Amino acid sequence: MVSIKKTIILLLLAATPILGKAQSFSFGDLFGQANKQKQYYLQQILAYKAFESELKQGYNVMKNGLSGIRDINTAELNAHNAYYTSLKQPGSSVKNSNQVADILNWQTEINECFAPSFTGLTADEQTYVGTVKTYLLQDCNTDLTELQSLLQSGTWQMTDDERLKRLAKIHADMLDKYEFSRSFSSAIRLLTAQRQQDLNETQTLKSIYETP
Repeated sequence: MVSIKKTIILLLLAATPILGKAQSFSFGDLFGQANKQKQYYLQQILAYKAFESELKQGYNVMKNGLSGIRDINTAELNAHNAYYTSLKQPGSSVKNSNQVADILNWQTEINECFAPSFTGLTADEQTYVGTVKTYLLQDCNTDLTELQSLLQSGTWQMTDDERLKRLAKIHADMLDKYEFSRSFSSAIRLLTAQRQQDLNETQTLKSIYETP
């Protein structure tokens, strides 16, 4: 029995350093793992804080950027509104153009060309002259209405160059009507004058031959 107890004691004493080594290795390993885990968590916390800081900076940039975009869009919209508003206002180069005065003067002279009644015409000729006068004055009224819209504020959205081009077209159209009305009325007056002269000559000859 004694020998067995001694043997067991000797075996336990012999195993103690081995167990101690095994136990010290296990604790050291666990401590190392815990330390690594702690460093990992610290790194995660630092990374999260860095990400949070970048996120805040990004949000501020985005907020300020959107605000800047809104300001730019507002300024651009105001500029566009001012531009389109200016297009409705004819400039002095349009209003003070000599072509405007020409158009108005020609309209007055066209009216004067047809103001007197043409005597010495047949009924059909009178009807024809009246029809020409009606259509001519209607076309003149169309030109004058366009001219009024061109010179009036808030009617058309056009640049001054575009208005001047339109004004030049009205000017050319009215000039054609003016020249036609003068030529047409002159031809009628010449015709009636010739007829009157022929009538006078006929009456003169008749009076001569009928004199006893």
